[in-house]
Amino acid sequence: MQKSSLALGLNGRKLTDKDIFSKSDPYVVISRRRRVEDGGWTPIRISETIKDNLNPRWSEFLIDETELPGAYEDLKFEVFDAGWKKDTSIGVGHFSICKLEHANKTGTPLPIYTRGRKNRILQSLPGPNISLLLMETPKTDKRLKCGGEIVVRSFRMDVGGSDNGSGSACPSQDVSGGGFTHPGGHHGTPNVHSPQTVCPPQTTFPPPTDADSHWIEEHGDLCNLPDLVLDIIAEYLEPKDILQLLDSCPCFEDFRRFLPKYQEINGEDFRKEQHPNQRDGDGDCDGINPEKYFDGPEMNQGAKSIKLNFRWKDQGWGHRKGQVWIQLIRNEEVLADSRKQFHELAPHEYREREVVIKEHPVVDLLKRGDKLRFMLSVGGGGGHYLTVRNFKVLVELKKY
Repeated sequence: MQKSSLALGLNGRKLTDKDIFSKSDPYVVISRRRRVEDGGWTPIRISETIKDNLNPRWSEFLIDETELPGAYEDLKFEVFDAGWKKDTSIGVGHFSICKLEHANKTGTPLPIYTRGRKNRILQSLPGPNISLLLMETPKTDKRLKCGGEIVVRSFRMDVGGSDNGSGSACPSQDVSGGGFTHPGGHHGTPNVHSPQTVCPPQTTFPPPTDADSHWIEEHGDLCNLPDLVLDIIAEYLEPKDILQLLDSCPCFEDFRRFLPKYQEINGEDFRKEQHPNQRDGDGDCDGINPEKYFDGPEMNQGAKSIKLNFRWKDQGWGHRKGQVWIQLIRNEEVLADSRKQFHELAPHEYREREVVIKEHPVVDLLKRGDKLRFMLSVGGGGGHYLTVRNFKVLVELKKY
């Protein structure tokens, strides 16, 4: 099978000057997202440094198909000013292969952004009226400042070492169906069998009034809204929605401060009885009979620790067998179980139980999309009860 590669030529244009006595010395770093829990970025290409130039022309990159993401997944492009002691970021942008090809064909420059000054006028504006905020917030109070532009001067998909320039990374227009089809099952295409697969549209802010509509029409997409308006939007978003925005564009980086540091999970009170003839998995009546108490919600972030607080007791006499513990569930499979390491039996009289789980697979392996399953066992044999009241869980979340 012939391998493909991407030949990509980039120019910088109107880059921000980070030097005082001369012009910036820019170079560009291309990175792709890692397929691990931290979701960070791995550099795959670094250009040469162009001295004293705000409109550099870097040498063409040749990137093997195995290093490229899917056609609709982003690569990260960050331009730096090479310094004597420290390199300074000029701007960063996230662009998919599809968008790079489109920019080359249409001659559209791709903006890169750097952190701008914070919006300082929050307390001077009267009330959370979106229309008023949009009109009175000055254009200079933006979340990010433009650090310049990247121009895609060349884009070629070379197959098997040939340089015919005919390859394409994106689906091609299907006139008959009105959608898009793929020309030949190219590497990285998310769904080559769906004729209606299209590039996702650019996110826009839904205008609640005519004044807002006019403002957005003039100023562009959601990333260009002032800090104050973005902060108001973020306050009404669920954590999972904030995470989707963080993944979509670097301009939402400041939304991290709206993510919760803790997540609370509460369980219902219960009193369960073990039937006399119910036996455990080994066929006797002395072991545990695990059953699901309840499933927690799907987690949006990893965890540093999990703390459980509840009141509990058993039947009040005889052998103590009642237990409560946690399992980590991923794709409906048990990934980790805390019962053996945090084993304790329910007392005969009501007592408070507090468990703090750290440095355990239930915590360490937890990541976005997993869920916590809370388990219980009344105990084998007859006459056993387990009562739990005020069951509360506090998950200390990792930074995303």
